[in-house]
Amino acid sequence: MNKGYIKVVLALLCVARYMENVAFASEHAPTPSSSNEEYKRQLSSPPKKAKQKLSSAPKKINQRAHFIPIGFKQKEYFNPIGFKQKTCLNPIECKRQLSLKAKEAKHAEYIMAEALEIAKKHAIHTNDYRPYSKRNGEIVYFKKVNDTDIGKLVFTIPNPDNYDDIVNMLWDPNGEKKFNIVFAKGNISRIYNENLVIIQQIYNGTVWNVYYHAIAHKVELSEDETAILLVSSNMNDHNKFGDTNYINTIVESANSFTPDIDSDEDIRSGKLTKLYINLMVFFIKKEANDVKITHLCSIDHLGSPTIPQDNIRTMTAYKMLNFVELRDIFKKCQTLNDEFINSILKSICGF
Repeated sequence: MNKGYIKVVLALLCVARYMENVAFASEHAPTPSSSNEEYKRQLSSPPKKAKQKLSSAPKKINQRAHFIPIGFKQKEYFNPIGFKQKTCLNPIECKRQLSLKAKEAKHAEYIMAEALEIAKKHAIHTNDYRPYSKRNGEIVYFKKVNDTDIGKLVFTIPNPDNYDDIVNMLWDPNGEKKFNIVFAKGNISRIYNENLVIIQQIYNGTVWNVYYHAIAHKVELSEDETAILLVSSNMNDHNKFGDTNYINTIVESANSFTPDIDSDEDIRSGKLTKLYINLMVFFIKKEANDVKITHLCSIDHLGSPTIPQDNIRTMTAYKMLNFVELRDIFKKCQTLNDEFINSILKSICGF
């Protein structure tokens, strides 16, 4: 359709609308009588109060929404699992609980600050990294750090406009469900703030099902780069077979972090095998033509001591390479968006 023709049609519609408004205003113009003036005054005063109420209420709603993560109820934010609301009926106990929560949050912040510095160091590719596994053209490298394996994977996802969606998907405790067939479910066990939580994630295996708890931290490094970090510690999740004394050899400050976690019934009954995340990191960087992801991963399989070391590397590499599937997800989304836009243009413009 000719663009000039469209502009003319829109202009005519605007003029017609304007004339209707003028006619309507003339028809309903008030008379100068004092009774009408009083009637007008009475009609105009109540809406001011209503307007004030309507304009002030959303501010409170928006303030709450800023602090409450999507998918979690308000009470879960202010009363994280492990800090029970009913204990706060006693003012002394309530004060003690809040003090414990504040100290625990500070400790978690300190651990994740150390984890970030360690991650930045190992994100730099050095000669001690050795290629181990390859899929879809992407290679996982491994090296030893404090006699512990740590893997490194770098890949890109087309279109820098995907940056925010990629960050959100990797931060979502259930985001992995979209591209990993063995992922069962994830949830948040404790919330310190909107960017610092403890998560629980469960995976279905062919031989046994596994899970882990980890502190998760999201850090905005710059306008175009975000880091997401996970670190496990010797948390008490009440697993009846979870007496293993885990030591994090990568992030050592985590070894004194031992919070009490309210976990799933399958974990408490010992039906799931426990894993530990020494360190898992995603550096997500928005570049000119794509989004670059640098992924580091070190997993401890203390709950499965009979697994050979090489098999553990294979399992870690498999988990890491699953994240490359993000690329296909966003490619499909882009294709669907393009097809939708083309269909709209075709229906409107006839081409």
